[in-house]
Amino acid sequence: MRLEQETLRKFYFVLETALGFGILLILNETFFEDNPAFVKSAPHPYWIVVLLIASRYGTYPGLLAGGVAALLYLYIGAATGTVDFRQYQFPHGAFRLPFLFMLVGGLLGEIRNLYKKRYLRLEDKYYETLDELQDLGLQFAAVSESKEELEKRIAFQSTTLLRLFERLNNMETLDAEKLYARVPGLLQDLLNVTCASVYLVQNNRLVLFQRVGESDKELLPDELGFDEGIVGEVVRSKKVVSINRALTDDDLAKFRQFSVIMSAPILRKDESLVGIINVEEIPFFDFNATTQRTFEMFAYWISVVVDKALQFQALKDRNIADEITGAYNYPYFQKRLEYEIARARRFKTPLSLLLLEIESFDEMNETERKNVLVVLNWIFSHLLREVDIIAKFKRDSTFAIILPGQGHRETETILERLMSEIENYRLQPFEDRDDYLSLRAGMSTLQLAEGSYESLVKTAEQRLEHGGVREEAEIFSDIQYLTGLVQRQQQNPASPEPSEDQAR
Repeated sequence: MRLEQETLRKFYFVLETALGFGILLILNETFFEDNPAFVKSAPHPYWIVVLLIASRYGTYPGLLAGGVAALLYLYIGAATGTVDFRQYQFPHGAFRLPFLFMLVGGLLGEIRNLYKKRYLRLEDKYYETLDELQDLGLQFAAVSESKEELEKRIAFQSTTLLRLFERLNNMETLDAEKLYARVPGLLQDLLNVTCASVYLVQNNRLVLFQRVGESDKELLPDELGFDEGIVGEVVRSKKVVSINRALTDDDLAKFRQFSVIMSAPILRKDESLVGIINVEEIPFFDFNATTQRTFEMFAYWISVVVDKALQFQALKDRNIADEITGAYNYPYFQKRLEYEIARARRFKTPLSLLLLEIESFDEMNETERKNVLVVLNWIFSHLLREVDIIAKFKRDSTFAIILPGQGHRETETILERLMSEIENYRLQPFEDRDDYLSLRAGMSTLQLAEGSYESLVKTAEQRLEHGGVREEAEIFSDIQYLTGLVQRQQQNPASPEPSEDQAR
């Protein structure tokens, strides 16, 4: 049905041409009987139909309309005798107008066809452009969504990296062990890891140092070899290894051997292995490419920080001075006391150790603590001999003073002088009260017969903790000391002297 309508529509111009000329013939017969075929009219009414048909339908309809107009003009003109065609030759005279009907109808129809073709081309181009514009619109919408998603990811990654960088900067420690202990907690906070662990290299094994979180699967053992499962791959490649990068059956077997999602090495600057960081459990939707890249960066930054901490520790171990006070540090104190004990034994000279602890040290603010330590070191340095060794002990609040050539009695005198000098300064290091600075002391003297480093230090520590009294019973072997003790007791029987150490 639709095809028939399209076919009929192609021939509408025939009906319109016939209708147009029919109306003109009726008008001619009705109102212009004295002017057959409108021969005397100018412009000729037939031009109306010719121009309309040609401009509406194109070349062939225009020629048809022009031809019909020419035939009507010639036929009516000849039949009525209005025009004498015998005196004219084509295309002159009376033949000119019929000729023009056909010529103009054809030309105008051709012009109309040209413009119609151009119009159709432009219309096709318009719709093509419209389709392209719609496609671009869809692409723009997709790109906009991708951009928003990318911005969200970038924002998440930036936030995660900034948080990571901030947390690393805020560690405020160059102690490698403290750094290791914080690694699993950082992974929990930053990557939503539910179980993480740190293993350190000890005696050609990887030994568990810290684990945070729990896992439904079997946890890694406390010790691992360098060639076991995923650990061996990390040790061999010294790169981050994750379970989604397992390409072969052998790789999958390594991952199945232990419950590990990702593993990364902790490396020194020279590529030597310090330990391994393991992500043992992480939620499925949190394990993605972004998480892996962040974990790789995290492991790299931890390696850098640990390397700096180990370098600092190595330099600190080589340095014999305490950073705050300028006194000798504890590692040097240990080595020096061993040396002084050996020398005292060889030359059979006295040797004493004095420990001085600041009371209520933790109740001071940080600034006052430093000031007190510096002042005490200055007082000790000015009152003691150049051969006496002033050092920091195990705790920040305690000084250790090695007194070569000094026995128990001389050490007591030195202690009294130090305490008196400190009392004279009347230092008030507390913010919330007016109490003066006070110290408590513990001392011990080396006995050449049986003394050792351990007993000398242990006795001084016990006396420091128990107000100058040794916790263990003492056995005396020094006859000179016993004679002096009897004499002092006879002089002041109500105040017995504290007994001399016998290093055991």
